[in-house]
Amino acid sequence: MATMRPARDARTVSRRDFLLMCAVASGVPAMSLDPRQAAGGDVPRKGGTLRVGFYIEAATMDPHFSGSKIDRQVYHNIYEPLVTLDVKLGIKPGLAEAWQQPDARTLIFKLRRGVKFHDGTDFNAEAARFNFNRMKTEPKSVRKGEVASIDTVDVVDAYTIKLNLKRPDAALLATLTDRAGMMVSPKAVQERGSELERNARGAGTGPFEFVEWVKDAHLLIKRNESYWNKQGGPYLDRIRYRPIPDDTVKLQSLQTGEIDVMDYVQPRDVAAVRADRNVVVVDVPSLADFAYQLNHTRPPFATRALRQAVAYALDLDQIVKGVWLNVGVPANGPIPPTSWAYDKTIPPIKRDLAKVKAKLAEGGQANGFTFTMTTNNIPINVQEAEVIQAQLREAGITMKIKLVDSATLLADGNGRNFEMISYQWSGRPDPDGNTYQFYKSTQGTSLNWSGISNPQIDALLDRSREVSGQGERKKLFSDLTKILQDELPMVFIVHPLEPKAFSPKVQGYEPIPDGMMRFKDVWLQ
Repeated sequence: MATMRPARDARTVSRRDFLLMCAVASGVPAMSLDPRQAAGGDVPRKGGTLRVGFYIEAATMDPHFSGSKIDRQVYHNIYEPLVTLDVKLGIKPGLAEAWQQPDARTLIFKLRRGVKFHDGTDFNAEAARFNFNRMKTEPKSVRKGEVASIDTVDVVDAYTIKLNLKRPDAALLATLTDRAGMMVSPKAVQERGSELERNARGAGTGPFEFVEWVKDAHLLIKRNESYWNKQGGPYLDRIRYRPIPDDTVKLQSLQTGEIDVMDYVQPRDVAAVRADRNVVVVDVPSLADFAYQLNHTRPPFATRALRQAVAYALDLDQIVKGVWLNVGVPANGPIPPTSWAYDKTIPPIKRDLAKVKAKLAEGGQANGFTFTMTTNNIPINVQEAEVIQAQLREAGITMKIKLVDSATLLADGNGRNFEMISYQWSGRPDPDGNTYQFYKSTQGTSLNWSGISNPQIDALLDRSREVSGQGERKKLFSDLTKILQDELPMVFIVHPLEPKAFSPKVQGYEPIPDGMMRFKDVWLQ
């Protein structure tokens, strides 16, 4: 079990260190101490309430309707997927104890016996089929695109299901490690209906059960005393999630002992937090990428040369150093260094003002042009927008900044009501999750806000699902990255670390690069 120790070093993270951390995350456990070694012989013990500060409130307690990262942070303690991740992003058993794929269009899961939902009903093959059918057919389902390759689900016996696929889907198993694989009690769905979005009592199988959600105050879950997995925890009595939008207030709450966990430390605060001996910092190499989508369906960015002019005008090294304080590395595309598909031989786009001038002329705007960037009012996003604005100004391009709240940002993106819009993606363990839904032209439920439609990209994305060999898939994603740098549905900026901060009394936390905080084996000293 991993143990956290207070960080003494207040230096920023270099590119070399970041890539090393990513290599560690994908190959070697970053922390290997048993928790009892770090606390003078203490062993994990039950009891206590873990208080977690998040930057926003959850959106829904129904994983099939969720589009929020914060929701996922809660879900991974209440619900369980069929398969889950280890610290190296490998896939391991979850509610399914085994699986096999006899051919490219068939996936068979052997489900665990003796698992019950929190409402006392059995988890079995019928329950699993109910969940997949709900994700595929429910009008409000946000999971439709993720399970689109599934045609039908057969109940082979009481604890075996067979997924019959419309087409090969090499990414499906990894997709099922998150919300698309999370099982919800059919009884809770049928009895509670839409109320489940606010009240998930009895709905999960996980180590903790939903208790209550008081809007703008807290979301409370408690230990599942009948949890099926008897190895390790859950140790905590309760977990209380609090929305604290102001990062300064959230950090002060951690330092004064009002909360025990801070979900994310802003880059500007990392050095100070590291220097605080009363705070433990865990640097988690993430799967995330931060970028800006460009609207291909209307001027000015319907013209590729103008998209390229913007990309060549940006100094990513300066942005990552000045805004992110090196808590991350410049992005060469959507696939992060933590991924097995990352191609380190492809450099990020470099600033080149001569190329900017040439591209402006090619795009019919030799004297420059004006456009508007939409972003939300989170401080680091505002700071980044202002740096980008200044860099573009030096290159003869005028960018106006439109600040909106997060809900409006999402609505503007989905409605393509933008010219350039900020985009932040927490990432997925398979590179398909960072690419397909953003760049596939015919994707149903889509995050293709840019409106890109490119047959070559479509073919690469489809092929990456058809083949199973990691080497061949990596080559396909490398080819995709090169095309994306040319077509620019997005201007890629940074792959960030996700520093998380804890009270020293929090023990047993094991970071996984998907960024989700799983508290089953966490205990309070």
